[in-house]
Amino acid sequence: MTSHPSHIAIGENEYVETLGLELDAIEPGLVIEHRPGFAFSLAEARYRSALAGDHAPVAVDPAFAALAGGGEAAIAQTWVLTAVVAATTRAFGRVVANLAWENVRFPGPVRDGDFVLVTSTILGKRNSASRPEQGILHVRTDAVTRGGTEVCSFERRLLVYRGASAPHRAAGYA
Repeated sequence: MTSHPSHIAIGENEYVETLGLELDAIEPGLVIEHRPGFAFSLAEARYRSALAGDHAPVAVDPAFAALAGGGEAAIAQTWVLTAVVAATTRAFGRVVANLAWENVRFPGPVRDGDFVLVTSTILGKRNSASRPEQGILHVRTDAVTRGGTEVCSFERRLLVYRGASAPHRAAGYA
């Protein structure tokens, strides 16, 4: 089993928390549980929709959302996707760019108070042909409620820094 330490010693009794896994430490089949998970609230979802300028009735009108959600208001899918992606940023903190999004699905609704857990699986990895200091990861991310209902899944292709080429160390990150 490969170790992926969350902290690196930088002195006697002094550690720095790492930010993201380095490309060379990641292999296809690796599964990452993005913890601790998070709870959705309808009030926060409505607030974030307003900030983003999303004025779709399902995002801002609880009565409409309840009618569209089968009698109970559902959280807007745009906010669900945003929150799920945000949950992956600690593990994928060495990403240069998102290259592609594929197979984005919302198989079940997220309701007010649902607690969601996010997991990512590395499907593939290759070196970049044009950027030798970087590589490309193919990642599937799945989000399920604590009760086991799948609410969001997608695949991404990420351009990721290789170890020493990343600006992280020069900026004080491990």
